[in-house]
Amino acid sequence: MHVFTIICVLACGLFTSINCFAASLIPTAAEKPYVLLVSIDGYRFDYNRLHSPQHLTEFAKHAAQVTHLIPSFPTVTFPNHITLVTGLYPAHHGIVSNHFYNHELQLPYSMKIKQAVTDGRFYHGVPLWSLAGQQGLKSATYFWPGSEANIAGQRPDYWLPYNGDAPNHERVEKVLQWFNLPEADRPQFVTLYFSEVDTAGHHFGPTSNKTYQAVQNIDKAIGQLLIGINALPFKVNVIITSDHGMANVADFPRVYTDKLFAGNDALKDRFKFNNDAAFSLITATGENKQQDLNALEALTQQVPGLHFYRQKEMPAYLHFSDNPSIEDAVLISNQHYITRSDAKAGVTGKHGYDASVVTDMNTVLYAQGPAFNQQHIDRADNIHLYPLIAHILGLTINEPIDGELTVLAPLLAQ
Repeated sequence: MHVFTIICVLACGLFTSINCFAASLIPTAAEKPYVLLVSIDGYRFDYNRLHSPQHLTEFAKHAAQVTHLIPSFPTVTFPNHITLVTGLYPAHHGIVSNHFYNHELQLPYSMKIKQAVTDGRFYHGVPLWSLAGQQGLKSATYFWPGSEANIAGQRPDYWLPYNGDAPNHERVEKVLQWFNLPEADRPQFVTLYFSEVDTAGHHFGPTSNKTYQAVQNIDKAIGQLLIGINALPFKVNVIITSDHGMANVADFPRVYTDKLFAGNDALKDRFKFNNDAAFSLITATGENKQQDLNALEALTQQVPGLHFYRQKEMPAYLHFSDNPSIEDAVLISNQHYITRSDAKAGVTGKHGYDASVVTDMNTVLYAQGPAFNQQHIDRADNIHLYPLIAHILGLTINEPIDGELTVLAPLLAQ
């Protein structure tokens, strides 16, 4: 072979090697981390056993999991969905209940008030989609409390206004469409939300045939979702969880806050109660708040199992204080249904209770994907999911949070 030809062949070989090495430094779609976070609202920790869903049971069998994922107090929908994506307790991210009054903004917040839900001023912390956006990753949410608001300067790249009537199959199809976008447009963090199980649990109770059917309906959607995910040319870390469980409260005795005052209408008129079955946020409106609160506390002590706490005296393990939206005091019971005598009839299933006492509040966490092994953790608080997902996505957490990566780190593949 001619010397010049040999030199050209060697040079081309060297050039090819350099190109191959350089290409190896560029992350491909297969190497990028992807996370899909699925919430099945109201999915109690034992629903797989009670309702035998085919796909969820099979998924759990091969998943890293937390057997009892413990929601934050109060164990209701909006506070805990925000906790899952911020790593903060409700008192710290600001959404202390499904409905409350924010004294700083002088505005009410309710999951039913569109202007409030979409107002980023109510929310503190940095949701995972905002954290992703700050650090160059795209995100998408198919319904998630807070995702319609600009929080920490960001919204998800793709999001939809909440529509509870959206069919399950449409939700699944949209998520799969996002994952099938060209790589440059594709979100690496995606959320998906289902409400049907929670609705059935409320109206008919957690062990009812209606709740069984709702679980089967969601299980069918999960099966369709997993088929689509497994068909992708890259791996996705799928995390299935919920905001809380569900208790049967049909036989819980009622506590009527308007009847606590034993005919003392003058005292009753100096309080506002924001009731939610398991708890009530209490505002004292009179000139002598402490005297009125003392009087109310004495009245509540006449009801066994009913607990009255000034905000500063809340049990530390509940992490529910130091936020003006919690109001002056909180009425808590784990064996009553707190309401008003003129309220609509209560539902059969309810949540909101202290999960350390009413364990039916606990939910699940199942995770499969390249980031996970198949280890099991018996119990863990839901504040710890945020740092786990951030770690998988390679995101740096720059703001203080309540969760710690070390708690769920045993679920990670080595």
